[in-house]
Amino acid sequence: MDVQPVTNYTNLCYTVSAMLSLDFICSYPEVVREALQRRRETQNIDEILQLAEQRRGLTTRNDDLYSSLKKLKEQASKADEEKRVPLNQRIKATERDIRRVEVHISNVETQSQLQLLNLPNLPHQSVQEGDNDTHDVEVRRWGEPVSFHFTPHSHWEIGKRLDIIDMESGTKITGSRFVTLKGLGARLERALISFMLDVHTREHGYTEIMPPQLVKPAVMQSAGQLPKFENQAYLCSADTLYLNPTTTVPLVGLHSDEMLTRDQLPLCYAAWATAFRREAGSTSLQTRDLLRLYQFNKVELFQITTPEDSYNVLEQMVLHAEVILHRLELPYRVVTLCTGKLPVVATKTYEIEVSLPTMNSYVGVSSASNCETFQAMRANIKYRPTNGARSAYVHTLNASGLAVGRTMAAILEIYQQADGSVVVPKVLRPYMGTSLLTPPKR
Repeated sequence: MDVQPVTNYTNLCYTVSAMLSLDFICSYPEVVREALQRRRETQNIDEILQLAEQRRGLTTRNDDLYSSLKKLKEQASKADEEKRVPLNQRIKATERDIRRVEVHISNVETQSQLQLLNLPNLPHQSVQEGDNDTHDVEVRRWGEPVSFHFTPHSHWEIGKRLDIIDMESGTKITGSRFVTLKGLGARLERALISFMLDVHTREHGYTEIMPPQLVKPAVMQSAGQLPKFENQAYLCSADTLYLNPTTTVPLVGLHSDEMLTRDQLPLCYAAWATAFRREAGSTSLQTRDLLRLYQFNKVELFQITTPEDSYNVLEQMVLHAEVILHRLELPYRVVTLCTGKLPVVATKTYEIEVSLPTMNSYVGVSSASNCETFQAMRANIKYRPTNGARSAYVHTLNASGLAVGRTMAAILEIYQQADGSVVVPKVLRPYMGTSLLTPPKR
């Protein structure tokens, strides 16, 4: 196999995720190996390279057989009846060989495609190498963690005292890690969704989308959810449809197999949907909180843009998510995730973490990622830079704007009062119709 020399590794790494195809892997195997190693990815590309070599050999063999078949048919057409009989036998034997080789090629392509679909995106060169929280890089903080003159309660204790969060009924109805919101708890969730969507659509220029809650397997694959996370998704087997694991999935599917024009970009969408995902709480022993539910609401920001603009757009989307926390007056910090913690689809990810007093730590409420062409290549979303120009894949980006349940948890803890009540943030009062959440009278 011919391997082209790498002349500028830094520039190559900058664009490698946009070129993570079989051709690129075969041309620059060492670049891909090193990028996967930076990401702490255990999967190697040896089998992909072997399958590519195998396919190349089979394709050559198939071409030779077709060439032989053409010559045999030409000979048979000119031969007399006596000579035509053995030639026809050779033609049939060659046609059988061709069918066998083509079946083999199809099997090899299927195996290769599965291997490629399991590969994650490759990290941007600016991302810090590492595999745990200590390797994340803090970018900035806003506000100071709240201190209390009384012993603060956790948000699930507050929710129970106010009779707005019912963990027991959620478990009774569905199972662990499902919750029922009641009264002002349900209204607070709805208020947060409305407030977030209003800010993003009226001030940040996003178009509001309400997508379907069920998606096809092809859309899940395009968004990078399949086959990697199939065991974490909820499947409606009768219809072969998946419950939406994140709102990004249907938003990727919105423009699959489309050719966009430069004038259409960027496309900016804000969507609220309920997400269903098993992995959300798989490692936590805490089952009473709002942080790791299997069903949760989230307002998602999604942009489709050109490659030259995507990293500026990423910074912009982080700022859009931060505005929500500013308005709610919730202390937070922004970090860039290290290579080993990157989402499968991302080249670079910022996480916005809100202060949670009773945990004495920061908890993620937004993850903003540049996926470059990873999803666009799977979904076949292209654009034409100018009339007559060669088409290219777009870049896709997503950001939570924000995770609603986690934001509610922060509000309940940060705004709690010594008498057991919770002050409603000023920006939510028009949506709530009250400025204070108080325990019910017994």
